[in-house]
Amino acid sequence: MNQLVKTFTKAILAGDVPALLELHASSIHSKMDSFTFYEKVVKPSMYRVGELWEKNQITVADEHLATATLKYLLATLFTHQEAYEDQPKALLFCIEGEHHSLGLELANEVFKEKQWNTRYLGSNVPVKDALSFIDAWQPQVIGISIGMTTELVRLKNCVGEIRHHHPDIEILVGGRLISNYTLDFLEEASVSTFYDLVELNEYLTDLRGQFVSLKG
Repeated sequence: MNQLVKTFTKAILAGDVPALLELHASSIHSKMDSFTFYEKVVKPSMYRVGELWEKNQITVADEHLATATLKYLLATLFTHQEAYEDQPKALLFCIEGEHHSLGLELANEVFKEKQWNTRYLGSNVPVKDALSFIDAWQPQVIGISIGMTTELVRLKNCVGEIRHHHPDIEILVGGRLISNYTLDFLEEASVSTFYDLVELNEYLTDLRGQFVSLKG
């Protein structure tokens, strides 16, 4: 773990938003683009906080403070985002039982930076609720996050239900689990998987162009 990640992790555990904003500004000033900052600094810090909690080296309150601080930071950094109501739609959520949503919040920002019209449903979303929203809003893309092996059966069922009701919709799955396992059932269901935000950013550039061309 490099020094920047250590400093960032210490700041989110302390709830020190000014220090975090300064770290972000100095990193961008040093020619580190936003996606690299998310991937190389924010994500490792998130994982480090999770590891500390799992090892009982920080309390539940510490973990909640770190999560709340990071969410506030993201909201502060992205207050400039515009609404793209007439652009391709993407619906993002964590499956039922998955409560860690910060990674998906970062992915949501990637979508918005690429001028997608997004709806972010958050964590622990039952598949029936997701299907209701899909039917009502008619997005072109579904983005799902998973980080726990215990939720693999739910992920398989969720993808199967969405694909059954919407055979042509684009389904993307990312999260910590994708980085560590090969999930054949996702490939069988024509699901695209992503290991990091940089890869997602590159993919969305091409995908948005396809939908805009179809619309035009």
